[in-house]
Amino acid sequence: MELRQLRYFAAVVEEETVLAAARKLNMTQPPLTAQLKQLEKELNCSLFQRKGRRLQVTEAGKHFYQKAVVILGLCDAAMAEMREFDSGTAGTLQIGVVSSVQEGIFTGWLTAFAARYPEIRYEIYSANTYQLLEQVRAGQLDLAVVRTPFSAPDIEQKVLREESLMAVGREGFFSGKTGQERIGLAALDGKPLIVYRRWEQILRARFEAEGLLPQIRCSTDTAQATLALADGGLGIGILPASAVSQLTEKQLKVCVLEDPNLTSKIVMICKEHSLLSRTARLFWELGFM
Repeated sequence: MELRQLRYFAAVVEEETVLAAARKLNMTQPPLTAQLKQLEKELNCSLFQRKGRRLQVTEAGKHFYQKAVVILGLCDAAMAEMREFDSGTAGTLQIGVVSSVQEGIFTGWLTAFAARYPEIRYEIYSANTYQLLEQVRAGQLDLAVVRTPFSAPDIEQKVLREESLMAVGREGFFSGKTGQERIGLAALDGKPLIVYRRWEQILRARFEAEGLLPQIRCSTDTAQATLALADGGLGIGILPASAVSQLTEKQLKVCVLEDPNLTSKIVMICKEHSLLSRTARLFWELGFM
């Protein structure tokens, strides 16, 4: 039994005559009649009986028609779905994201992408930059959105945004008026600092270059932990700008660190762009703001 035989049979049932079905199928009557006879021979039962000029479906034919409609519907749906897979508009995107980006700008990027491609589903994994690098290398993730600094010459990278670092803490740690200001590293001299662990050496080097000695009171791995500790009064958190956007009603002062050597880049990474699935490639090629 072939799929085209099911289509021929369904058309005859719906049109009630072989001639009308042949016109619908854009074919001549003799080959259509031959296919129907072949189908009846394979099924070993009669599917039609003549009633005047029309064909009447037998009880066996009615039962087989119900089965044929289901099979044809499944085939059509599968073909449509596979066309979507081929174009990248369906499938699953496995993507990792660091905490300092996930609850802020990443949400906007993903929802905008999802609105454009509603059939794609997502598996989102949260981890730090180095963990996500390893998962991309191992092929466990299609893509990941991470932060500099990191060294990974074997990984393809696309810079999405560059941000200043911010100093965030209770008002008592700062001098001057409230509200966002621009300060240099000298304003943090002798103040207890809460920093990302992998930025610690970079910050120390920048302080030392200015003839200062940083007082790093705590190292963390996530933006949420840094914000929570700063809110608790442990010290001044050093965070990238987009991570500070996670602040809600916390009574914290936010200052921009004026140092061109202290910036953080948000970077999308993959193992190799040319090997990405069509779905992942659509996200890679999305215009980010």
